[in-house]
Amino acid sequence: MKISALFYVFFICLINQLYAQNTLISSGQFFEGEPYLAIDPSNSQRLVAAWMGFQFNEKIVIKSAVSTDGGLTWSSPIWQAHQQAGNSSADVSLAFDGQGNLYMIYIDYDNINFSNGGIYCRKSVNAGQSWGAATLVRSIISCPNKLCIDRPWLAVDPLTGTIVVTSTNANNPAFVTAPYHPYIAISSDQGTSFSLQELDVAPFLAGSALKQPLASPAFSNNGTFMALYPSYDPSQSILPRVVEVSKTAPASFYSYAVAFQGLGFGSSNDSIKKGPHLSVNPNDAASAVYTFATDVFGDPDIALIEKVQGVWTAPIRVNNDAQANGVVQDLAWADFDTDGDIAVCWRDRRNGIPYTYSSPTEIVCRIKSQGTWGNEVFISPQIAHDSILLENGNDFLNVQFHQNKLYTIWGDVRTGTLKIYLNIYNQEDSTNQTNLISSNPFIFPNPCQDFITLPSVLSGLNFEIYQLNGQLVMSGQATNDNKIALTSLEKGTYLLKIGGLSETFLKN
Repeated sequence: MKISALFYVFFICLINQLYAQNTLISSGQFFEGEPYLAIDPSNSQRLVAAWMGFQFNEKIVIKSAVSTDGGLTWSSPIWQAHQQAGNSSADVSLAFDGQGNLYMIYIDYDNINFSNGGIYCRKSVNAGQSWGAATLVRSIISCPNKLCIDRPWLAVDPLTGTIVVTSTNANNPAFVTAPYHPYIAISSDQGTSFSLQELDVAPFLAGSALKQPLASPAFSNNGTFMALYPSYDPSQSILPRVVEVSKTAPASFYSYAVAFQGLGFGSSNDSIKKGPHLSVNPNDAASAVYTFATDVFGDPDIALIEKVQGVWTAPIRVNNDAQANGVVQDLAWADFDTDGDIAVCWRDRRNGIPYTYSSPTEIVCRIKSQGTWGNEVFISPQIAHDSILLENGNDFLNVQFHQNKLYTIWGDVRTGTLKIYLNIYNQEDSTNQTNLISSNPFIFPNPCQDFITLPSVLSGLNFEIYQLNGQLVMSGQATNDNKIALTSLEKGTYLLKIGGLSETFLKN
């Protein structure tokens, strides 16, 4: 289940082109979408990725893979069995606590008749190498006529380990009646049990106009909890609002305030993925950013409101192309680095067709460091549009900013099917880490002797082969028979880069 385009429609109101080859994580043969990434706070070399993926004889399942060397290599994916036969899964998110436990939240449900389903939590004590049993966080039956299990987001208090899961109503008028709410589930026992409540209260109710008032949650390192959600109820305010709800300690009560009130936000383009996202400065609970898509600057742009010293700013346009040029941007996500820098990434069409969603795209990021926005960084090649991007399962990418490295993970269709890619951009030297992270390697055979064979989709593309010390030892073009001759290479381990992909191979 996904956030509807109506989520924000109520708000009617020199470029650094560092094109990176990207790391392929999923390498599935069919649909792989909506990835999430977690970095172990005690060991930045330990990364865990999770996503929605195809599994033979199953509907969509949740898959995950682990890297223990900072993203250079990855384990084979493991997948989570459905709670009932015929169910489907979606909307996965991940978070570590302060003790090294890793939590996974996702929905598993009957996506046809909604006869069963819920939000589930799994805990891993070995950083994603295996997962414990699924615990029910919130069931469909806990909220009759609401389908309150859509778009669960996960946040974990680094001090106490308290787990918070927010969710919203599904956009399904046949099953859901107004009023609508953001929902919250809380566990203080490492995911063994959860208490449930609606997050909105009078005079900060979400109301009956917004079908999916999603709350986006976050914690700072001092344990302060914050979430933002949209609200429109004329009896409370004649203007739509974004409501901030916060909590400074587990025993304290929620505090409510208006982060934004007024017209001028949102997009009339129902195709774009415009769901908002909150990120809180880990070292300063009075500092946060809330990103979203908006038409207010003349066309669908990426914007944010920023909380500075406890006060929210007016909307700020993040993408730096010419204003009102007809370019469609969407799929925004932001994160704070450990030093307070802010990164925002999104899907961009400025090198495609103006005013057109169905246009070639690139993934673009921008960093604000010490109060100043830097140039945009293009971290993917240009990818041709595919109609699958209009479907469910493509509603977000994910960004993690840690120790001056920006990790961006998303799904695109460069190989003809939707797969998951990871880019690691080093803020200090502007380099991109480019190594294959694939459960299904594209080089065959591997190990090899006189040649390697590639998938036909890579035929005719330029390639480069490097020693592991970074020295370029061979380059050329893949032949029409999908082979690269290696007779000039000595025995050893090499890195092949081609078509935005990379993979190591051993020549015997």
